[in-house]
Amino acid sequence: MPKVALLGNPNCGKTTIFNALTGARQHVGNYPGVTVESKSGVIHTERGDVLAVDLPGVYRLGGGAPEERVVTESLSGKDIDLIVNVVDSTNLDRHLYLTLQLWHFSLPVILVMNMTDEAESQGLLFDVELLEKLLGVRIVRTSGSRGEGIETLKRMIASVAFKPGGYEHPKPMPYGVTEEAVIEEMKESLRNAVSGRDPEPESYLAEKLLEGDQEIVSRFEQRGNEGRAAVEKAALLRRVLTERDNLPAPVVFADRRYGYISGLVREVLLENRRERLLWTDRLDSVATHRWFGIPLFLVAMYVVFYVTFTLGDPLVGWTETFFEWLGAKAGSLLSDSPQLQSLVCDGVLGGVGGVLSFIPTILILFLFIALLEESGYMARAAFIMDRFMHKMGLHGKSFIPMLIGFGCTVPAMMATRSIESRRDRLATIFVLPLMSCGARLPIFVLFITALFPEGYQAEILWCFYLIGILLAVSTARVLKSTLFKGGDELFIMELPPYRMPSSCNLMMVMWQRALMYLKKAGGMILFASVILWFLNTHPGSEDETVRQEDGGVVASAQVLEHSYSASIGRFFEPLTQYAGMDWKTNSALIGAFAAKEIFVAQLGILYAVPEGAQDDSGEKQALLRREISTHYSPLQGICLMLVCLIAMPCMATVATMKKESGSWLFTLGNVLFLNFMGLFLAILVYQIGLRL
Repeated sequence: MPKVALLGNPNCGKTTIFNALTGARQHVGNYPGVTVESKSGVIHTERGDVLAVDLPGVYRLGGGAPEERVVTESLSGKDIDLIVNVVDSTNLDRHLYLTLQLWHFSLPVILVMNMTDEAESQGLLFDVELLEKLLGVRIVRTSGSRGEGIETLKRMIASVAFKPGGYEHPKPMPYGVTEEAVIEEMKESLRNAVSGRDPEPESYLAEKLLEGDQEIVSRFEQRGNEGRAAVEKAALLRRVLTERDNLPAPVVFADRRYGYISGLVREVLLENRRERLLWTDRLDSVATHRWFGIPLFLVAMYVVFYVTFTLGDPLVGWTETFFEWLGAKAGSLLSDSPQLQSLVCDGVLGGVGGVLSFIPTILILFLFIALLEESGYMARAAFIMDRFMHKMGLHGKSFIPMLIGFGCTVPAMMATRSIESRRDRLATIFVLPLMSCGARLPIFVLFITALFPEGYQAEILWCFYLIGILLAVSTARVLKSTLFKGGDELFIMELPPYRMPSSCNLMMVMWQRALMYLKKAGGMILFASVILWFLNTHPGSEDETVRQEDGGVVASAQVLEHSYSASIGRFFEPLTQYAGMDWKTNSALIGAFAAKEIFVAQLGILYAVPEGAQDDSGEKQALLRREISTHYSPLQGICLMLVCLIAMPCMATVATMKKESGSWLFTLGNVLFLNFMGLFLAILVYQIGLRL
């Protein structure tokens, strides 16, 4: 298949276009940095299938950021037949900077002027035919969120991709006589030093050497006399440019590009009735205010948690009732085989069912997070948090991975690739497990609803999310003052326009989260639940029995007392008892290493012995909540949630941390630190609470 590369600035709507072309369901958000690695999909066209690659969003080519290297390497490969460059029609002055660097790669380019509906609403009209002639590219006008222009784009992609030699390449950037002569002289001196060893084009390497790009300079310095001669020649030519323009060479090239873009946009702009949208300015004056911005963000998150609990609690109850009914039916059908009955009812349905019952709450939470992303408020939150993040030692870009960490730590760690400094990146990775991911939500919901009055539940959940944030930034402050000192960089990020959230994108995000959660429950959690059931019911003793009750089979208390699970839990109990934990919570926490939700599944299996207790109103509560409220105090619940918040990161998090950091020492040090801090704080809180 022909291969097409989609690239553009962050937040230009590139991933929305990719989804519309391929039918893929990549995450789309109204803030920069959603795409952190390349993704691929197939475009079905009238001429045949085309492979599309969604590259990370970048503002330029040739910087030191990991995503910029990914894009440059992809375009320099021999397998790309066509570049589809997506730009924001409302902000051509900035987005065309990347476009002007694409001529180096000698590939056909289709320029997608996206968000044309927003441009027209702001009074911006362009002469598209003239822009095509000036740039030497094909242009398609689209509105990705509305699906406008997608079919036209598909037809043009097919036309160019299946006959790439029949279309002109972008016109070279007209730097000026002196600059172009210097570039040609640099290219001549590269002939001996390159000799086919670099994937990048000669013109691109020449520009980067003239700009003093450290990565390219270092590469040539390691190539013996020819490489060092090229570096010395570049230094000499940089001095020529600097003396002529009285500006550093990198500034000269950037100045020429921006100057050309400015003239280009003026030339093709037919009408500009653009006026400042006063309501958005007024909104930003509050949302990004130096003093009001952070309290507003905290209030917004509190409202999210309050509504999540208010709407989610009855839905969770209905889901629990369904699994209770399903367990009773399965128990009656398998009554002839007590062991199989116990495995299905207590191991599978008791474990996986206990986890799946929290899907309504998780979906509601992610719906609100998606609303904040789509509306453009999340980017404002990153902006207002930048000053605070720098005081705590973190880079401003660290806020986006931390926000993603509320969903899952794994993609959050992958999102740190946008942080150029390795020290800042490692510091961010180190503290990301402290962000309360969606997998911890079932644990919090279980203990909060079982142990605390309804009027305080949202406040308590909100506090635990804040505790995670405060612990993360405090740890980062210590790390940046000691192990990862230095590496501070400026934080430059686009503030996207406020937009009405798309119901299609919101539903897509909810569906993705639900599907990911279901896959987790159907795979890892199902497997771990069966293993935990085995540990809970074996090895057993000679006088132990398995008794039937209400159509189901449950292990007796005596069976649990002599199980492998009890042995492991009791081994740690002499220490964890000072944190209010017992052997049952110990064994559940160990199982949570596979996935955090398994903590709930394990407790569901361990407390599968009905005791006939009823609540005060005579209505039977969900079994697990009743057992939790019977065996644990609110103080113990707080300490248990502290341990689950901080300690025992799941194995997917550990594996991703190793991959992103490249160090087992760093990873093991992080795991040991989190376990120690979690247990220490839980012991401290429990002992102080007992004395109060």
